[in-house]
Amino acid sequence: MSYVFLLDASACSGCKACQAACKDKNQLPLGVLWRRVYEVSGGEWKQAGPAWNNTVFAYNLSLSCNHCVHPKCAGVCPVDAYTVRADGLVLLDSSKCVGCGYCVWACPYGAPQYDEAAGAMTKCNFCYDNLDLGLPPACVSACPLRLLDYAVVQGEGEKGYEGDGMALWEIPATEHPYPMSDRSRTGPRLVIKPHAAMKLTQEKFLANREEVHPQQTSGWEEAPLVAFTLLVQMAVGGFWAMLWLFHDAPQLLSMLWIGLCLGAGMLASFAHLGTKRNAWRVLNHLRKSWLSKEILLTILFGAGWLVTLTSMILHTNLFILNWLSAWIGLVLIYGMSRVYRLPAVPVWNSWRTQARFFISAALLGILGVLPISTWTHVPVLEWTLAGCIVILLLGAQAAITIIRPLSFKWGRIQLGLILAGMIGCAILFFMPGWFGAATGLAVFLIILIEEVLGRWCFYQARTWPEA
Repeated sequence: MSYVFLLDASACSGCKACQAACKDKNQLPLGVLWRRVYEVSGGEWKQAGPAWNNTVFAYNLSLSCNHCVHPKCAGVCPVDAYTVRADGLVLLDSSKCVGCGYCVWACPYGAPQYDEAAGAMTKCNFCYDNLDLGLPPACVSACPLRLLDYAVVQGEGEKGYEGDGMALWEIPATEHPYPMSDRSRTGPRLVIKPHAAMKLTQEKFLANREEVHPQQTSGWEEAPLVAFTLLVQMAVGGFWAMLWLFHDAPQLLSMLWIGLCLGAGMLASFAHLGTKRNAWRVLNHLRKSWLSKEILLTILFGAGWLVTLTSMILHTNLFILNWLSAWIGLVLIYGMSRVYRLPAVPVWNSWRTQARFFISAALLGILGVLPISTWTHVPVLEWTLAGCIVILLLGAQAAITIIRPLSFKWGRIQLGLILAGMIGCAILFFMPGWFGAATGLAVFLIILIEEVLGRWCFYQARTWPEA
């Protein structure tokens, strides 16, 4: 058996009593709404001679966590803070939460809400304490028109709901009413008796966007993740460059630079957490969460870096371990990209995410080690090969930006920086007498700025209406 919410949207007045009751019962802070009433409208007025005709429509949709059949929030949580009860309720133990916000990325409905004061995520729990006492959820009790209710679904696979309305877990997401996600594969446990306007093909608008999305972002919330992904990718790419390209470069100095990038990146990721004392839990969900796997791979790569550094200091050759560390880095970049392959975020759920991450790792790695390499004589063949690789990578980055820009405004600036980087690389690698540490550093800084801008757009694109 499973609990499901029932909503008669055909007659909902949008009074928001359910929303207020939920907030009051759970003592939710400012900016946190577990249940939200969406006001949807559309249509227009048209003049036909002396008369005016209209196609105006409006309806309300009261939504909370849908306690889905396949809850993505529970699947991605790195600390395994979610529990799915036998009755289908999806509960979050905020005392285990690290406040990383990964669950809200994965949820197609934005159900988990971040409590800034607690530094943890929170969400609707179906008022399970009321249910255990034989009482309805607070939102159901508050509905003055008795349009919001709950029921128990019996039977294998939870099919065959016989009540009045459409059981959303039985139908594809493309048939779910706006503004619910049309890409969801979670199977929301919600039955809706539709409003007539829900079937209209006219464009629909959310009239109270600011109300249902009260947690406004400044754009800097993901800055630690920008730093973490770029710095760790730079460290991995630098390790590749040192191992496979610049054999005669100052190896110890390069390794120290790689370690600095790796350490700074890991500190940046730690700074992103809302509840840092729970960071030790992040490996609790290795079976399902790619975020847990990413963290484990980062630790393993760090251990490989430490072994390689130690071998250099002791003047021993651990060839096999060095190559193993390089392959761990390769898997790390892949795992890092898989963290963002979420169906709820279409702009991320593409091969372009993997391509961007691997290109960034190789570009920043080669160019990061480059100023160090210019202090010694690098064979012409290695130098030319490095130049060709960098220019090809910049070309690939430009192609991805042109084909599917994350932002048309910032994309032009990004392309300008890529072009400047290509010109700098041509001077650095193919015009004898002009290259040197200063030129290599200048090219590195240009591409670093381009990568930071691109990564910032990558994170912001999740919340942009069109990406």
